[in-house]
Formats: sequence, C-alpha cells, structure tokens
Amino acid sequence: MQCQVCGQGNAADEKICWKCGATLASQQADRADSGTNCPQCGSLNNAASFFCYNCGRYFADGDEVPALNSNGKAEPGAMQSPPIPRARLLMPGGSELLLMGAPTFIERSDLNGKVPQDVLMSISRQHMLITYDSGAYYLQDYGRDGTGSTNHTKLNRIDIHHKGRQALKDGDQIELSRQTDATLTFKLV
Repeated sequence: MQCQVCGQGNAADEKICWKCGATLASQQADRADSGTNCPQCGSLNNAASFFCYNCGRYFADGDEVPALNSNGKAEPGAMQSPPIPRARLLMPGGSELLLMGAPTFIERSDLNGKVPQDVLMSISRQHMLITYDSGAYYLQDYGRDGTGSTNHTKLNRIDIHHKGRQALKDGDQIELSRQTDATLTFKLV
C-alpha cells in the first residue's frame, strides 16, 4: 500500500508507514469515503483535507478580485488575488517563521533545538495549522488528521482544541502542548 502522506510503498498488512509514521488504515478508510479529487494530480483525498496527500496542492479557494486594465476598469472574467499581508511567528529562542498566506503547519520539527527535549516530545507532528482566508490569518489545533493535537493548543491562554479555526490578531500568544516553553507570538509585518 502506498502512503498518501509521503508516497512510500508499504506492505499490504502494515498499519503504519515505516517512513513517515502516518496511519495507513485511516488512509484506506479515506479512500473508501467520498472525498476530494485533487485538480492537479487527480488523487482521491479525505473530503475534509486542506491539501492533497499526494502532491501537496492546497484546496481552499482564496478571495479573488477583478483584474483591472490600464484604464482602471475591471476586465470581464479576469480575476486577480488581492495582496496578502505578511505575518511572522516569533519562535522560542528568537527565530522567526515568515507567513505569506500559504497554509502552514507548525510541528514538532519546527521547534527542534529551540525547546527542551521533554517539551519537544509533547508537540504533535502536525500540531497546528495556520491558514489565510478573506483578509485574515486563522489558527487551528490540527493533529494528525485535523481532529486536534494530542496535547492541545492555547490561544491567549484559552484552549482551542476542537474549537475549529480561530482568527489571529497582532500580538496573539500561541502555546503548544500546555508548555509555556513552547509559546509562539503572531505578528503582522
């Protein structure tokens, strides 16, 4: 069986991908359910997926505005995306992660070497997801398949586990896994 996450081939009786650790049984169930066919590569994905497991294409449609011609008038049928404000996440230890509007997972590997090892191991592989939509950035406690991380995420000291996506404002504090050592700060650029 081919892993939808990393593309690695695995034995048919395997339950976990030996390369990336993704659960193969849930991927098989995703294929059996009605799902989303990727417009880029055609792969069948879970209907709730934000991106294609095979090629990584993001599924959510962004806001578009009419493209203007040289006279400043809208071109019929021509659309352009509005400028996306840049943002950054201030990470523990002083490093920064620049956000440009693309969906961004914050995961254990992003904090490797920036937090103590015991804190690092409490953070999920795909702990949270930051997306951009309709002029704002949003935070979601994500986990392996969008059902929430194991040890939760707090936004300004409020647990957002199973609360869907939350709008982010400049200066918001994001705490991973109930660990103050793993606190990030969201800043608009």
